[in-house]
Amino acid sequence: MSFLNHDIVLTADLRTGMVIAQPVFSESGQILLEQGVVLTCENIKSLQNWHVATVWIKRAELPARLNRPFINTYKETLDLVAATFTKVQKFKEVPIAECKELAENYIELMIDIEGVLDSLYRVKTHHAYTFSHSLNVSILTGLLGKWMGFKGSQLKNLILSGLLHDIGKAFIPQKILDKPGPLSVEEMEIVKTHTMQGYNLLSDCTEIPEAVKLGVLQHHERENGSGYPLGLKGGDVHIFAKFVAVADVYDAMTTERVYRKKLPPFVAINQMLGSMGNQLDSIICLTLLAKLWKYLIGTRVLLSNGMQGQVIQVGNIANAKPVIQLDNGHLLDLDNHEQITIVSILEDPAL
Repeated sequence: MSFLNHDIVLTADLRTGMVIAQPVFSESGQILLEQGVVLTCENIKSLQNWHVATVWIKRAELPARLNRPFINTYKETLDLVAATFTKVQKFKEVPIAECKELAENYIELMIDIEGVLDSLYRVKTHHAYTFSHSLNVSILTGLLGKWMGFKGSQLKNLILSGLLHDIGKAFIPQKILDKPGPLSVEEMEIVKTHTMQGYNLLSDCTEIPEAVKLGVLQHHERENGSGYPLGLKGGDVHIFAKFVAVADVYDAMTTERVYRKKLPPFVAINQMLGSMGNQLDSIICLTLLAKLWKYLIGTRVLLSNGMQGQVIQVGNIANAKPVIQLDNGHLLDLDNHEQITIVSILEDPAL
């Protein structure tokens, strides 16, 4: 039986018009839907009621992963972020009202759009890294806060802290920020001043809560005290800074840079697993990793052996090595093939 033109799809992701590629069976072996059935709303609801987890669908019928509502809103918001932060770089002052409007009227709305994590990884931008990174971190910070029960003004302030976390880089020479390669020890020490520079820039802004400012100041502190600028440990680090730290690390690894390609989420997850407890807050980190799994199912990937396939299953939270359905129809469990790794996610060029 060939699976070359088939894909396995989560029942929650099914859409009307998709065509069943293989018969769907109940646990007792009864055929629920025949091969070739064109899905309707009633079919999909029945599959959900029958608790069918996944269905084989003809590949040509798969929906594009393009999330146009997110992409349009993201690019509009990024233009505004770039314009606002350019003012900061020029005048060394923060337009508080504009930043609050971005956090409350744009970014908070974006975190409610379906498929944010997947779209955020796939979106392409021509803006400077500092601008896109600030927007990405604010979105990720807001998502994490929402998932962990933050609401109202607390969520808005958390998003604002993510947006402003690198505001101190307005004082770092542009040639250092744009350097196409590793920084020297001296250059790195200069970059490290951005946390204190950002805090000082915001210190007289009475409209911004202290929690937001501490998120900016402490987002490079680490659980074991190895961070900067103050070398704080665990309980001494403000909760906002812990959220921003996880978002900052994940986005930095999964965003394209001048000197390296972005890492696939699977690689980033493996690295973050190794940082939990000592570096990053474990609960916040695990919350992000748990949510990532949902969006990684169905992703097409390129493997280190040159083969391509689709992620059809992921292991437990401590295992970032998924099961891949190769284009030749075979299944490959990367947990049993340590020498094979995911090189990249195959992206939709339309993004």
